[in-house]
This record gives sequence, C-alpha cells and structure tokens, in this order.
Amino acid sequence: MLEKLLENWLDSASERSYQQVFVQMLSAKGYVVVHSTRHCLLEFGKDILAIAPDGTGCAFQLKGDPRGQMTIGEFRSGIQQQAAQLMMQAPAYPGFPKGVHRSFLVSNGQFSEEVQVAVDQMNAMPSYPSKLELWSRGTLLDMALEVSNSLWPSEINDTRRLLDLYMADPEDEMPVDLMSGLLSSILQLDDLSVSLGIAAFQRAASSAMWATGIALASYARADNHQALVHGWTMCRFAIHYAAIKHGFEHHSATSNCLSLIESAIVDSLALLWDEVNRATHLVRPPALEDSEVYPWRVTALGGLLSALCIHDEASSCLMPDSRRALREWLLSGPTPVLWGEAAVGAIYSIALAQARLGEPKVMAAMINRLATDIVVSNNVDSKVAHLSPYYIGNEALSLLLSLDEPPASAETFAGSSYLARPLLLCMARLGMKDECKALWPAFSKLTHRYTEFDKDEDYLLFKVRKGVEVSRLYPESYPWQDLVTESHSERRSFIDKTWLQMLWWQVAPHRADAQSMVSSVPSGVSAVPQ
Repeated sequence: MLEKLLENWLDSASERSYQQVFVQMLSAKGYVVVHSTRHCLLEFGKDILAIAPDGTGCAFQLKGDPRGQMTIGEFRSGIQQQAAQLMMQAPAYPGFPKGVHRSFLVSNGQFSEEVQVAVDQMNAMPSYPSKLELWSRGTLLDMALEVSNSLWPSEINDTRRLLDLYMADPEDEMPVDLMSGLLSSILQLDDLSVSLGIAAFQRAASSAMWATGIALASYARADNHQALVHGWTMCRFAIHYAAIKHGFEHHSATSNCLSLIESAIVDSLALLWDEVNRATHLVRPPALEDSEVYPWRVTALGGLLSALCIHDEASSCLMPDSRRALREWLLSGPTPVLWGEAAVGAIYSIALAQARLGEPKVMAAMINRLATDIVVSNNVDSKVAHLSPYYIGNEALSLLLSLDEPPASAETFAGSSYLARPLLLCMARLGMKDECKALWPAFSKLTHRYTEFDKDEDYLLFKVRKGVEVSRLYPESYPWQDLVTESHSERRSFIDKTWLQMLWWQVAPHRADAQSMVSSVPSGVSAVPQ
C-alpha cells in the first residue's frame, strides 16, 4: 500500500508540490539543506542547495513532468540553458561550500534518450566544471521508499489520517482536525512523559514535514493555495512546540526546519496573490458572488494576503509591481465581513496591514466597529449572535446558511463572547477612552470567555489538553486606568514574527486572544472619534 501511495503521489505531483517532500528525502539521507527556493521572486538558478554527507555542495534543479518524458525539444527550449548555468556557476549562498559543486536535474518523469545524450555531451565539455546528473522518476521512487522507513508515520491511526488527508477533496478546505491529530502524534505532543533526544527529534520533525508534504499534494495540484498555507502553518507551529517541549527551541536543527516551512508558506501566499491579482472573480463559480460564500471568501483572502504584505515589508519577497498592486488591493479592495468571531483574526490582520501601510486611523476605526458589532450582536437576548471562534470553515458556513437544523441541545452564542474583550483591550491600548466608555454598559453584561494555558507555550498548540476556560464578568463601573493596565499584561511571546502571528489567528481562530492581539498593536496608531 505504501509503495502504491508513493507512486500515485509521484506520478501526479508538480515541481512545486514535490519540492518540500524532496527536501525531507534529502535530509533523511544525510544532506544538509541550506536553501529551498521560493518561487515568488528570484531563484539562485537552483531550486535546492544542499551539502552532501561528504561535505560537497549540491545544486538541484527540479522539473515537474508527472507520467511524462522530457523530450529533446523541451530540453533545448529552456532547460538546457538553466542546466548550463547550474554547471558553470557555483552558487553564491551563505553556508554553501566553496569549490566544485555537484549539479542535478531532477524530474518525476523520464528523460528521453536524446536528452541523456545531450547531457553526456555537456558533461564532456571542459568549460563546465560541474557535471550534471539526471535523477528521474525511478531514482525518486527508490529514494522515497528507502527513506520511508524512517519518515513514514509508524502508528496505524497516523497512516489512516494521512490517507484521509491525501484523498480529501482538493477543492475544499483542508481538514484541520485530521492534520492536527497527525502532527500531534508524529511529534508526540500529547504525551508529557516522552522526552526525545536531538536525533529522535530531528527524525520526528522530518517525518512531520514529509507527511505534511504528502498530505497536501492533492491541494497543490488543485492550486488550493489557502489549504497549503493552513497546512504548512499548522506544521510550523507543531514543530515549534515540539522543539520547546523536547528542549531544542534554539537548536540549529529547529531553525533550519522552521525556515524551510516558512519558505513553503510564503511561496503559497505569493501564488495565492498572483491568482487573486489576475482573477476577475474572487470565488468560483462566479455565481457564488451573490451568496453568503462571497464575504466569507473575501475576508479569508484579505487576512492571508495581509500576512504576505507584512512579510514582504521585511523581506522584499515580491517584485515591485506585485508589491505595489498588493498594497493597493489591501487599501481599496473588497470590504471584509464579520460572519462570526472566527473572522476576527482575518479582519484584525487586515487592520494591522492597513496601519503599517500608513492608515493607522483606519485600523482604530475597524477595531471599534468589530468590537461594537460583537458587543451589540451577542447581547443576552440576541437572535443573531455571532458564532464562537471554534466554529470555522464548512461547519460555520452550514450554520450561517441554515443548512443543518440545530438540535435542541445546540450551543447558544448569545450572552457571551470570546473576542469582545481582546478588541476592547486593543482599544484601551490605543487610548480610545470615549469609545470604550460608550461600549461599556453593553460590554459589562456579556460573559467573556478565554483560555488560561497550563504553560505559556501551549498557545502554539491547535488543541490544548490542559488548561482552564475562564468565564469573566466585568463590573458596571471600571476604572479606565485599570483597563489600560490590563491591556499591557502579556505572556511570553513565542511568535516573534508578526506575519506568522497573523496566520495563526486565521488557521486557529480561537488563538486570537487578548495578549497576542494587544501586543501586536503597532506603535504610533492613534484613536479616531466615531
């Protein structure tokens, strides 16, 4: 069964969708990967740079040709020029060894005899110091089967989860519960008695990344970039938590894993923006633009692309024209809609991006509108209370569209809120005293719910096994200074990159809590009168 699955994956994977899995296969065979190209900007002429077990630098150019064969015409039309550059120029990249490197052209298809002869002729030329090796489907399959002994999830339940993820509808949302269970089991996040050594931790992290790449392959083929962002983000935070749990938070192996995953996330975000930038409709099919799906989709897109904008601000991962278009789209694009409290993370991310783009007053106004909407809509007698942030994706959409008749025992959302408190504390942090005062009578009538973690790092978990859910009531009268002081109460932050924090709010909307939201408020944002 394993061999059939790997064959199916290899025979249907594009260059982009098998790159992350290939990276893990190299790692499992003793290579140290120093660079995995993001396809959203400049490549170093190579997709992957690695150091072989013998210390030699290796440059890999990947091509996707599932079930196909590279012809001499295809090779001559562009690939040969890339191969020549690969063989002639040593990669100038930090950490890549000096001296003659090895060059590889990798395909999940086959190379025709004419291509093989052409490569032999190139290798015979003295002007190319590095010789080109061809790795085809057979080499990749043998490699995958060899490393699967150490990377394939060992538990039957994990194999079932992986198969379910692989076989899921690629046009739909990624099943986050399945992915959470798979990653938790592989990385042994739930068993507090287990402590891994560095070698075992590296194997577990590689296995988690391998499994994520396989599980997301069908989504990559379908260009479901949102699912790819969600899946890799979950993998990134699970490995981060595992590193803390097992004592390797600051180990080079951890930083290397997280860097590779972040590259995959940014790649998917950039491809999502490219699709949005070229699209005439933001949902498919276009008829859905008149339905409840449209505001849900627009809000999700805005939140994800806001994270890309913030990342690009620090890393310049986009080309100038693309960067300019993205910023214009975020400042003047479709208006996000609060369809439930799970949408707050995306809308708040849009507000953060707008503040960083020179519109701080827009951010303050947006937070005030969000807080007002939730406080008013979730009053104790409300018939239109917003869903809690634990209702996401299709489950939330079904409730919004009344596709499922709620049982008599169904949860009621009126009278309480998870995110009214974080938003009001953000307003206090911004000095919006008059706005807070206007909301306080209704705000104090709500029960404010949130989780207190057993350990601060538990914030990185999609599902917390130990903790206390707090239900808090505020008095009708509350000193302003006490509210301001409360807005400055923070836990240790394990997420030092704003764009990753923004993604975590969207992948796990129940993690959009007071401390993370308030601590992300940029300096210099001023309140605006409403």
